Amino acid sequence: MFRLRSVLLTVFVLCICLSAASPTDRQMYEAYLHEDMQVWGDYLSNASWRDADTEERRRILLYEYGYVPYLLSVGDTAGCRAANRRYGQHIESQKDVLPQAEYWSHSSATRIYSFVSSEGGIGDALKGRRLAGKAADADPLNPLALYMRANVYFHYPKLAGGNKKKALLNYLRAERIMERDSVYRYHWMYPAVQLVVAQCYEKTGESEKAVAQCRKILHLHPEFKYVKETYLPTLSDKKQDGKD
Repeated sequence: MFRLRSVLLTVFVLCICLSAASPTDRQMYEAYLHEDMQVWGDYLSNASWRDADTEERRRILLYEYGYVPYLLSVGDTAGCRAANRRYGQHIESQKDVLPQAEYWSHSSATRIYSFVSSEGGIGDALKGRRLAGKAADADPLNPLALYMRANVYFHYPKLAGGNKKKALLNYLRAERIMERDSVYRYHWMYPAVQLVVAQCYEKTGESEKAVAQCRKILHLHPEFKYVKETYLPTLSDKKQDGKD
C-alpha cells in the first residue's frame, strides 16, 4: 500500500512538473497581455523539439514566430539571432510536414528577422517579402499567412513594397477570420493582430478608428497592458492635442 502511494505521488508530482513546463495557449495568451514574456522564453527553452509530435511542433513554431522579434524589441540582439537560427532550423525540418501556407509564412518570418537583426542581407528581406506573398496566395483564409503579408506591407518602406492601406486590408481579414474561430479566442495572435489594425488606422490618419479599435481590444482583452497603459492613452493625448 505504501509503495502504491509512493508511485501515485511520483506520478502526481511528475504531472505537475510537466504542466508547469508546458503552459497552455491560454496561459501564453495571458502572459502576452501582461507583457510577461519570460513565460514564453521558459516554454521555448524547455520544449523538446525532438520529442514533440507534429501538432506540438506547429505550436512551438507559432511561439517562436512571436518571440524572436520580441527579443529584438528589448535590445537582445544576440538572443534574437540565436533564437532565429533555431527557428529556421525547426522550420526546415518541417518542410515536408507543414501546410504550404504555414511553411512559407514561417520561412518568410525567419528571413525577415535575419535581416532586421543585421545578421542577413537585403536578399533575405526580398525573399521574405516574396515568401509572404506566396503564403497568402496559397491559402487566403490562413490567419498566419495574412498576418505575415500584412506585416511586410506595414513595415517595409514604400520603395520595397510597403503599403499601409494594403497592410490594413490584410490585418482586417486576419482579424475577421479569427473572430469567427473559437480556437483564437484566447490565442496571442488575436489581440496582436487587433493591435496592428489600430496602428494601421493611426498611420493612415484615421485616429477615431484607431481609438475605437483600442476600445474594442480592451472589451475583449481587458488585461492588455500595452494598449491600456500606453497605446490608448498616447492616442487620446494626440487626439486632444489635435483639437487644441
